[in-house]
Amino acid sequence: MSVSELPLTAAIESEERRIQGFDLLRLQPIATLVRWAGFPYVFQAALLAIFVALAVLAWGVYPPDGVPDKLFAKSNLVNLLVWGLWWPAMVWTAVLLGRVWCAVCPLELLANGSERLARGLGVKQRVLGKWLRSGALIVAIYGLTQMLVAGVHLHRVPAYTSLFLWSLLTTAAVVGFVFKDRAFCRAFCPVGLLLGTYGRGAMLAVRSRSSRECGTCTSNDCTRACNRTRLDGRSCPSLLNPARLNSNADCLVCGQCLKVCQPDNMGLFLRRPFHPADAREALASWPVTLFVMLASGFVISELCSEWAAAKHIFVWIPEEATTWLGRASLGGWVEGVWTLLAVPALVWLLLGALVVTARGATGLGDAWRRLALPLAVVIAAGHMCKGLAKVISWIGFLPLAARDPVGAETVRGLAAKTMPPPAALLPMTAVSVMAMVLVLTAAYFALREVRLAQGETSERYVAPVLALAGSFLFIVFGWGFLT
Repeated sequence: MSVSELPLTAAIESEERRIQGFDLLRLQPIATLVRWAGFPYVFQAALLAIFVALAVLAWGVYPPDGVPDKLFAKSNLVNLLVWGLWWPAMVWTAVLLGRVWCAVCPLELLANGSERLARGLGVKQRVLGKWLRSGALIVAIYGLTQMLVAGVHLHRVPAYTSLFLWSLLTTAAVVGFVFKDRAFCRAFCPVGLLLGTYGRGAMLAVRSRSSRECGTCTSNDCTRACNRTRLDGRSCPSLLNPARLNSNADCLVCGQCLKVCQPDNMGLFLRRPFHPADAREALASWPVTLFVMLASGFVISELCSEWAAAKHIFVWIPEEATTWLGRASLGGWVEGVWTLLAVPALVWLLLGALVVTARGATGLGDAWRRLALPLAVVIAAGHMCKGLAKVISWIGFLPLAARDPVGAETVRGLAAKTMPPPAALLPMTAVSVMAMVLVLTAAYFALREVRLAQGETSERYVAPVLALAGSFLFIVFGWGFLT
């Protein structure tokens, strides 16, 4: 390179950094933490200990007779932490910061350790097939989990939560032993598609600082297969090419490429949401599309649950169906089928028909795949709204649960009204206003995503986005102003 080319190259690299955002590795404490040999293992180990402790604490614990299981869920420390605080926090974190939870997930540590054990024992591990890599099994696991929520109240009975946690631990260990290359995270994690789909527009991203630097790199340490089994400073364990990352969907923000890069060209960027430099897919994969459809039914159900009138309308058909069947014990399962199959089918039939009528797709399947990622933005916002409402109403129970971890005495006092229930952190009107802001913001970004992905035909997809966002907006408005 001639001397005259140096200023131009420096200017290009400076512009690339500016476009990407603010590199958090410029902050010494963050750079030291991310490059530390104990990251993320120490955090994963601590969370694994907490994970196991919660599973043990909830083992065999059922709601006392005569008390609502929903009230017991708030009083029991395990259910409060897992479903009332951690789950909403994970959704919010995914939307804002991408798959950063994956970086400290204890299940990844367990699967990693199991994979290393199998390799040390000389076990011939399998490579994930195309079907598993697609995420199809994750859709099935997510759907099964939500059916268990509806059918047996998985999220309200500590004993069931314990079984759920133990099943995750067991699956992570077995999958890590049988398959290689971070197979659990890529094909078996129940929230893998949720994190990847919700986190596409996240503000935290691993990207190269300079395309020129990566283009001239000869070591290729971030992709070399021989580096993949190292304990620290590995090539990407998810089999990605860090130098070419242009999406947040699959990067787990584990920091390994940041450590192994010899030119020190990888950065951890804080960026504006839905960064325009990222790749857009005009057609989502079928597993992602099916996940978004399932999630839409679940989120609609969750939003309606915060407004008595909306909930009454939503559950009227499954309640009538349960009465017709004459089996009250099937009520939860009937509602689960209604929530996860019937409602998404009706909603997406309508939304898809709007696109087909506007000649934006060749058929319903094509329309659904074109709508999946933009509508995921609105659905994720609805999920965030429900999480916000849940945390604000549940967090007041935390001091009570800390004093009585099992929660039996607490819930008896609350049910008998000898103990006043904790007040919500904020009034519902304030929560409603915050939720409306979230939905309106999501509608803006969803329309922007449609324009970037579909180009000149984007106006044909506006109506479905506005229809879904408008319905969400009306429901969350009802939370605080129509009760």
